[in-house]
Amino acid sequence: MTRRPAFTLIELLVVVAIIAVLIGLLLPAVQAVRESAARAKCANQLKQLALAAHHHDESMGRLPPGVFQTPFMMAPRTRGVPLFVHLGPYLEQEPLTGTWDHADPLNNTTGGQASRTAAVLKGLLCPSDRIGANPVDAGGNRWYGVGSYGGNGGSRSYDPRDAANDGMFFVCGPAAEPVPNARPVRLVDATDGASNTALFGERTHVDRNHEGSVGLVPPPTGTGPPGGFQMLNPLGLVGLWANSTGRQAAGDVMLSAYAPLNYRLPANPPTTYPAFLPLHETRMNAFGSQHPGGANFALADGSVRFVRDTIPQPTLRTLCVRNDGLVLPDF
Repeated sequence: MTRRPAFTLIELLVVVAIIAVLIGLLLPAVQAVRESAARAKCANQLKQLALAAHHHDESMGRLPPGVFQTPFMMAPRTRGVPLFVHLGPYLEQEPLTGTWDHADPLNNTTGGQASRTAAVLKGLLCPSDRIGANPVDAGGNRWYGVGSYGGNGGSRSYDPRDAANDGMFFVCGPAAEPVPNARPVRLVDATDGASNTALFGERTHVDRNHEGSVGLVPPPTGTGPPGGFQMLNPLGLVGLWANSTGRQAAGDVMLSAYAPLNYRLPANPPTTYPAFLPLHETRMNAFGSQHPGGANFALADGSVRFVRDTIPQPTLRTLCVRNDGLVLPDF
């Protein structure tokens, strides 16, 4: 009988082990390449946003408002046109935003998932951001596309009643808070220098501790403070690029240095409204991303910079405030 050559069991196990090691080495390399490509694409999209803002400034003599807010006799009592709608013509979105109803922005939600507000704009989506459902129903069959970017709202952008209005974008118009009839700024108003002032940055929709607690914190009953209590939305309902109603609209399109970069809620946050609200507000202000180690920012000079999440918060504040007269340190 002729014996046929074959692998022994030990040889087979060695081969399997070698293949497993090679796969283990290869997968992180593939993931690193993918993330590098995603980060580069994100940076390019922020570059396009910065260029759109420059074109708006050149043609209109000013930057767009964060939200142009007007009063209404009917609920919701304030309605507005947010930042990314104003930038639409400069982002190749003229067919969508050129027919926008500015007189009553809520009319743009007509049509449910086929409405103008439900459009998902790829240029506003970071490839690394894990959003989930998009578009989303924000209630009442009003659908909105979710985005990954926000305009620089300075040292604080949300809640707009407490906003500092010292960034590049903030709430403007007759019903603006905290300053009625606030007007947008120009690029030249970044007196600290265009290369030292942020224009846009990223937001991340990932925060396990926030999402695990927000549904456990119902707003108190009753009328509460002027304008009512804040809604505590999960992050999947934050970043609506075309939201036109209430104070939430400011939190959807602007971010600020009120929170550290890549801020997340602590473990086991409180579940009472008064204790949870400050944490929620801080999270609503936070720049951040799913890129390892930091987030992309577009600066007022049109350049894009990757900012490490180790940046001290005072330095982040100097980057975001347009006219504090402080020298931006190396970071």
